[in-house]
Amino acid sequence: MKHSGFTLLELLVAMAIFATAGLAIMQSSSAHIRNLSQLDDLTIASYIADNQMQLAMLDKEWPGKEKSQGEVKMANRDWLWQQQVSKLADEDLRLVQISVSLAESPEQVLYQLQSYRGKPGG
Repeated sequence: MKHSGFTLLELLVAMAIFATAGLAIMQSSSAHIRNLSQLDDLTIASYIADNQMQLAMLDKEWPGKEKSQGEVKMANRDWLWQQQVSKLADEDLRLVQISVSLAESPEQVLYQLQSYRGKPGG
């Protein structure tokens, strides 16, 4: 009489293979979700930096405040932005730098943007 089926050892090996594959899939999915969250944060931080840069470019005051900062709420989160205006060799030109971070971790800058601003009417 012949019995067909798997032996206990074959079943244990198959279960170990499936468990390893399942663990790899779970780790990959977890990393993907974490990356999506970071990408979402970077996108929102870039919107905030772009908005602040546009406001800096529209500022009629020359040369403008050397440093300024503020808080903004976007996507149901609180964000901090900092603006630094630096002198350059050309007196009619300034470097404007904007840094954005989450209010919950202000020391970790998520996004930085810089541009040059010329003296109005010059």
